[in-house]
Amino acid sequence: MKKVAILTTGHPPLDDRIFYKISHSLIKFGYHVKIICTTQQGEWTQDNIEIKGILFNNLKNPLIKKLQFFVNELKLFHPEIVICSEPLPVIFSYVYKITIKYKVKIIYDITEWYPENIANKKYGLIKYLTILFGHIINFLATNFSSYLFIGEEWKLKRYRLYSPKKNFSIISYYPVLEYYNFSPPNLLTNEIIFGYAGVISVSRGLEIFYRLMKTLRNRLPLSQKITFVLAGRFETEEEKEYLEKFNSININFEYHQWTDYKSFSKILENVHICLDIRPRNGIYERSLPIKIFDYMALGKCIIASNYEPIKIIFDIARFGVLVDPENFYDIVENTINLISHPHKIQEAGINGRKAVEKIFNWNVCEQEIKKVLETLNDSE
Repeated sequence: MKKVAILTTGHPPLDDRIFYKISHSLIKFGYHVKIICTTQQGEWTQDNIEIKGILFNNLKNPLIKKLQFFVNELKLFHPEIVICSEPLPVIFSYVYKITIKYKVKIIYDITEWYPENIANKKYGLIKYLTILFGHIINFLATNFSSYLFIGEEWKLKRYRLYSPKKNFSIISYYPVLEYYNFSPPNLLTNEIIFGYAGVISVSRGLEIFYRLMKTLRNRLPLSQKITFVLAGRFETEEEKEYLEKFNSININFEYHQWTDYKSFSKILENVHICLDIRPRNGIYERSLPIKIFDYMALGKCIIASNYEPIKIIFDIARFGVLVDPENFYDIVENTINLISHPHKIQEAGINGRKAVEKIFNWNVCEQEIKKVLETLNDSE
């Protein structure tokens, strides 16, 4: 049985893509899979997938410690293929490869905008140095890889510049359909239910959601019940103040802490309209949100930012409405228009579900992964 190791320095071991998608698919293909991470402490086996994690908080030279940890774990596991979720694990894997002089294949799984996602949190000269250093690391990771998995075509151009001849596949963020019950909204009541699930932060639209709920409560008659379902983890502790703010505006408000990938969709089953309205930050307008596909799989109408990557999916699926995230009037008027025309909500949800069943489902990605691994194995 061939072995595949999945390395991550930034994602939890039970991350949707790493564990429930890629790892489960590999098990289905007959591989022995081990996830190695530095985001959670522990060692266990789940769904026949081995997991080994360690934390390096408050240690001197954590980068060297991480390198040693990953290389040692790879030596113990001795995989034929390593899939890396960030640039640094690619470099660690390459060190392992040249150390043991073994023809291990390294796949770089690209789902983030590196180095922008790190540099955006820096300021002044440090920010520009982070961008420069990040591009160097990303360039090295790309060229040290045997193959690239790229989460969306919008990220492809950068990696064509880094390595024009590097072989790649688009392995997108499509949902595993078996975990999503088609739950079209019940529109025979006077209640409208909104929902959002994922990482919760102002940068991902939290303030917009709050203003929208508050405005709708003021604009709509009191006989119209409004419910907002919020699920996930807060990016910062300070942003938890919004729990009190939502409870203060005379709507029904539910907050659910994040649960596993197989279960989270149940939280949204009664929702009519799902929200993904992200303000501009230099990354979101060039990115395709994973949750768009999750909402579509549930058969929910979606209100989303009118960014170009989302427009491409919208033109195919017609899953709701796209709004200008910087034009609050546009957001409110489009929302009220949907509430006033329930058949549009129903139609959008059905459209999205059909599109996922036909096009945007994980089985498409799974078959591409299987083909790639067979090709890499044959090239030994």
